[in-house]
Amino acid sequence: MLNGQKIVVVMPAYNAARTLRQTYDEVMAHGIVDLVIVVDDASHDETVAIARTLP
Repeated sequence: MLNGQKIVVVMPAYNAARTLRQTYDEVMAHGIVDLVIVVDDASHDETVAIARTLP
């Protein structure tokens, strides 16, 4: 289908600790994404810590 192409998703995040894991899981559930890049915008919550735990 994609002829060897890779799918990369860039997720901007600001104070997204509450929703980041679920969003990541839903993106990956499609089975076609090769890489997710989370871009944090100086969050004041645990967004960065959670992003670092994502595979």
